[in-house]
Amino acid sequence: MNKARMWKSYLGVPLLAVLMGMGSAYAQSLAKADEKALKDMAIANMAEVETAKIALQKSQNAEVKAFAQQMVDDHTKGLDEVKAVAQAKNVTLPSEPDAKHKAMAKKLQAMSGEKFDKAYLDMAGVKSHKEAHALVVKTQSNAKDADVKGLAAKLQPTIDQHMGHVQQLASSMKDMKTGTAMGASGSGSTGGSAMPKSKDKVGTQQQSSGNTDNPANPANPTTNPATAPAK
Repeated sequence: MNKARMWKSYLGVPLLAVLMGMGSAYAQSLAKADEKALKDMAIANMAEVETAKIALQKSQNAEVKAFAQQMVDDHTKGLDEVKAVAQAKNVTLPSEPDAKHKAMAKKLQAMSGEKFDKAYLDMAGVKSHKEAHALVVKTQSNAKDADVKGLAAKLQPTIDQHMGHVQQLASSMKDMKTGTAMGASGSGSTGGSAMPKSKDKVGTQQQSSGNTDNPANPANPTTNPATAPAK
């Protein structure tokens, strides 16, 4: 009886370890593509927050600053949602954006004024949200894990709303700039008064020239009775 208990004790410990190992492996058995999708979604959210904070510091445009604040709020929330799923799946997320997004932030830091606003809306706004849209759509189609699919589906409406907003904002700023340039060009124009002035000047030159054959010249013998030859 004691031997049976001894064997049971010996066998029980390794068996428990194996079962625990299997549980841990099961918890970490997320597909590599799904794990990458989680990391990419985390990076996208972090990059949006970082560039938006730069915009809040550098931009002087009220609409751009309002958009940037929305990016901080919404993408901070989006990042928290990605972290929750990653934690449940035992996935360690990056703590900072990747090299590509760091380079974009560095480029924006070197700009100011309208040039900064345009670059921010183009790069962190339109381009980055198009990439994020493609990412969540692809994840919904290809992910094997239901929670990862659900996360991508949850993030998509916010991403799409941002993309529509920034495209409209960029377009309105472009139209405003074009209208200002056209107005400035019109105010500097002399209009239709230049041609008559030029014509009058030509006429005056013709009258004052030494060409006595010109009928408009008083010195022309045929038109000036005082100098006309006697018949």
